[in-house]
Amino acid sequence: MIPLRENYMDYRPPQYVQSTIAKLLLNLPARYLSGLQCVVLTNATAVGKGKTIRVKGRKYIRKECLGFYHPKSNREQPWIEIVVDNIVASFPSSGAARLVWRIPFFREMRFAETLLHEIGHHLHHTIGALDAGGETTADAWKRRLIGVYLRKRYWYLVPLLRYVVWPIFTYLRAIFGKSTRRRQASEKAL
Repeated sequence: MIPLRENYMDYRPPQYVQSTIAKLLLNLPARYLSGLQCVVLTNATAVGKGKTIRVKGRKYIRKECLGFYHPKSNREQPWIEIVVDNIVASFPSSGAARLVWRIPFFREMRFAETLLHEIGHHLHHTIGALDAGGETTADAWKRRLIGVYLRKRYWYLVPLLRYVVWPIFTYLRAIFGKSTRRRQASEKAL
């Protein structure tokens, strides 16, 4: 397994973070992780100041990002940096949301969004593009890796998600999408 390292500055992460990331990495095929030196768990203060390189036409403040992929350089192998406090803060902290953090499936999926996206950048560099390139390729790899993870770890939920949850989600998105498009059209008419 890829080593997990911690680099926090004035921050104490929730106790489930390291085990959740380890579980995600353990349930992915080794061929997707080959060549990665490590995964570093950090916080926004330790990330440092400045902005990212241009992504989708704009630069982002580094302290607000959820994760980074550091490609291979002359001095080191590629590695991934996960900004734990930003991931935890991106989820609502109301009473119900605190309950959701206690359920391993939801916790894993929240961290999987960022970790697997960054692994997608690694796969884009090592295996190749699944899509147009850059962020869209990382997202395409993320979707594929989430599928691999769900089939391996939560194989019993896949039929439920495919035949019950996904059709309901699609139906609701279609209904609310129509009302949103109508509202936007009426706002443009004014």
